[in-house]
Amino acid sequence: MPMKLLVMLGSIMLSAAADLPKPELTMDAVNTRYVLRWNYSTRANFTAQWAFSNSVHYEDICFGVETHCDYSAPLDYSGVYVLRVRAEARGQRSDWAIRNFCPDADAGLGAPSELGVEAGDSMVTVSFKEPMAENGEPMSSVLSQYSLEAVMAFRLCFWAEDAPSQRQVKTLNTTLHTLSLPAHARYCLQVMAFSEAFGKESRYTPKLCTTTLGSSLLLRILLPLVLLLVVLGAMGALWTSRQRREFQPYTLPSSMVIDSKAHQPLLVPRETSCAVTAVVPMPTAEQAVSDGPALAPTPGPETGGCHC
Repeated sequence: MPMKLLVMLGSIMLSAAADLPKPELTMDAVNTRYVLRWNYSTRANFTAQWAFSNSVHYEDICFGVETHCDYSAPLDYSGVYVLRVRAEARGQRSDWAIRNFCPDADAGLGAPSELGVEAGDSMVTVSFKEPMAENGEPMSSVLSQYSLEAVMAFRLCFWAEDAPSQRQVKTLNTTLHTLSLPAHARYCLQVMAFSEAFGKESRYTPKLCTTTLGSSLLLRILLPLVLLLVVLGAMGALWTSRQRREFQPYTLPSSMVIDSKAHQPLLVPRETSCAVTAVVPMPTAEQAVSDGPALAPTPGPETGGCHC
């Protein structure tokens, strides 16, 4: 009897377990972001684990009602792993849903980002950002850690907007490139990344269109004419200035003109003066009485003269 009871209980448990289905797993892996997702028809709690492919020891990583689990943090890009998930509801547990996963083989390569175009005269400069890992490191650096031949390259696809069937493709090794295109033409561009060493290629970015610039016909005619007028005007002004210099009377520089008020002659003639001396004899009292008024004597050589 006890043996029959145990068999019956085991059958009930197996039946209950069989009634709770396993989750259906899908892996969403791009660059170094690895998210395991699953569909489930009823509300349940889920346990998600991972282990190295050669190990039987599993690590818990997610538990709850969410129907996805992010494995990005613990998994290395070159590792080989076993991922598993089971459901738990109403005291029952489903079987483990198992998925083998190798990031460098199974993870896709993300598309470039931040595509930008700058139109010029008969040219378009294209710039973009290469795919990036979750930690902000360029994927070209991640790939080069595991293969010396892992070179990241890009394909630039461009076409005239009115002729989408005539697409052209260029292979680039840099994230900046200038295309020579006809002026006043509208072109659309897309870019994708690929690595031949890992056999990976991304999808194309959404298309981005721009119109090339170029000087108008009127500007191409007027610009040479304006330049000609400027040159002729400059030559005329130069000729007029030269004629004025030729017919202008010559004058001494101001530095050579002597100001008569400011500069006095160095040598001044010496002035001479003459002193005149006259000797007049005075009469005595008797002579004055007897002779009457006396006349002033005429100076002579003895009595006066000019001495210089």
